[in-house]
Amino acid sequence: MSKKLLSKTARKPSRNEKHRITIANLALIPSVIKNYIDALVKVYRPTFKYKLKIEFFYYIITTILRRQNTYENKALDNVPVALNAMILKGIKSDYNQYIDWLVEQEVIFRAEDRIIGHSSNKYCFSDFILSSLKDDISPEIVEMEALGTDTIIISKSVQQSPIYMENEHLLKWFDDKLVIDFEGAKNYIQDLVFYENEYFDFTHRKVHWNHQISALHHKVFHATRNEESDFRLHTVLTSLKKIFRPFVTYNGQKLIGYDLKNSQPFFLIFLINSIINNNDIINNILERIYNKKVINSFMLQKLWERLSTKGFIEEYVVFKNWVLDGRIYENMTGIITPDQHLGSFYTYKYNERLKYKVREIHDSSRNTMKGVFFTLLFCGIKTKDKHYHTFKKAFPNLVAVMDIFKMKNNADFSRILQNIESECIIDYVTRKIAKEYPEMPLFTIHDSISTTENYAEILKALMPKYIYEYTGLIPKIKEEKWRKSDFQVDYKKRLELYPEWYAYNGF
Repeated sequence: MSKKLLSKTARKPSRNEKHRITIANLALIPSVIKNYIDALVKVYRPTFKYKLKIEFFYYIITTILRRQNTYENKALDNVPVALNAMILKGIKSDYNQYIDWLVEQEVIFRAEDRIIGHSSNKYCFSDFILSSLKDDISPEIVEMEALGTDTIIISKSVQQSPIYMENEHLLKWFDDKLVIDFEGAKNYIQDLVFYENEYFDFTHRKVHWNHQISALHHKVFHATRNEESDFRLHTVLTSLKKIFRPFVTYNGQKLIGYDLKNSQPFFLIFLINSIINNNDIINNILERIYNKKVINSFMLQKLWERLSTKGFIEEYVVFKNWVLDGRIYENMTGIITPDQHLGSFYTYKYNERLKYKVREIHDSSRNTMKGVFFTLLFCGIKTKDKHYHTFKKAFPNLVAVMDIFKMKNNADFSRILQNIESECIIDYVTRKIAKEYPEMPLFTIHDSISTTENYAEILKALMPKYIYEYTGLIPKIKEEKWRKSDFQVDYKKRLELYPEWYAYNGF
C-alpha cells in the first residue's frame, strides 16, 4: 500500500477564518420553551449591558438540546452538558448574563458538579420545563440571522457551510429529495409511548425524537466537521436515532447501508501497522492530535520499544486474526465472561455525571463484548474496570501500546481512531466512489455508507475495495436495509419481545 494514498483531505482554515464562528440560520426549539421565553421577556425584560437579542436565548436552548443528543447519552436523558464559552462569547460578549437570566427564570438548571479550574459549568432543563414538555413537544423553526456580525457568519443552507466545498460529494445530497415519513415516524413515537410507558419515562426522549425527525422533515439541515475533535462529518442523519432510519427515503427510494464490521478494532490494526511501516497518513493524524515534539521525543520511542518485543508480536498475531476474521467480540468471551441476569447480558459503565457505575443491558454476549471493548479502548490508564484488567492479563503488550496513546489524555486515543475512520471513509472511500459514479447518492454515518436501492450493489462492491486500498487490510462489510420492521408497521407485534431490546437499539 502506498504511504500517500490520501489524495485530498479537508483544507485547514486560514488564520482569519479561525476567528470567525459559523452558525446555522435555522434551528428547532420546542414551542413550549420558546413561548415561555417570549412571555418572560415581555413581563420581566432583562436589563443587559448591550442590546437584547432574544435569538441568543433560542441559540442556548438549541445548543443544550444538541449536546444532549450524543452517543454517550443513548437514553436521551436530561443530562447536564457543558457549553463552549469561547463560541458563546464570540457570539455575545455578555453571554453570561443570558445564561444567568435563563437560570433565574427556571428555564435551565446549573449543575453543581463543577470543579474550578478543571471543568466547565454544565446545564440542563429545569423540572418546571420538563413538566411542561409532557403535553407539548412540538418544535418551532427559529432564525438566527439577527446574531450575525463581521465575525459571526450565518449559514443559510448546507451549501453555505464552511465545510461544504471540501465535502460536497456527500453534502450535495441534503436537498428536497431527502425525505422522512413524518406522520409515520410521529405515529411510531406515539406507539412507543403508549405501549412502553410503564417501562420508561419518555418525556425528554420524545423531545429529542421529535426534534430529530422534524429537522429532516423541515429541511433544517446542518453539517459540521472539526479536525481539532473527531474529524467526523456530523449531519441530521448522524444524529437521527437508528429506529427512525426506516422512515427515510431519497428520491422516493429506500436507503441501504453498508457498515464496516468491528471498525474501531479494524482501524486499531491499521494504526499499529502504519506505525510499524512509517505510514505518512498516520504521521499526519498524530501531528494533528499531539505536539510534534512529544511524538518525536517520547511517543514513537516508547511505541517502538514495545512493538519490537517478542511478547507483543505473538499477541498481535492472535488479536489481528480475531479482528480480520470479524469475530473479535465472539472470541473475547473466551477470556472475559459476560455478566448475565434473567436471560439478559449487562455491563457496568462509569457515568461521569452521576459519579458512579450504571448498568447497561445488552441483547447478546457479542454486543456485551462490544461495549466492553469500547471501554478498553477509551478508558483511562488508571481505571479499575475489571474487564480492562482481565483483558490486560491476556494481552499485556497490546494494552501497553494502547496506553501509550492515552498518556496525556485518554480521549486522545479515541480521537486517533475516529480521525483514521473519517479520513478513510469520507476523504478516500466515498470520494473515490463519487468520482466514478457522480450520480450515486451517498450518505455517511461514521463507519457506514448508504445509498439508494438502485446503487446498492455498486456500493457493496466498491466500499471494501477502497477500504482495502487505503488500509491494506481486507474488511468485513455488513448490509443494513433501512426498512421498517414488523413492529414498526404493527406495533402490537413488538409486545412479544422483551423490553431490554431498547437498551441496545439506541433509546
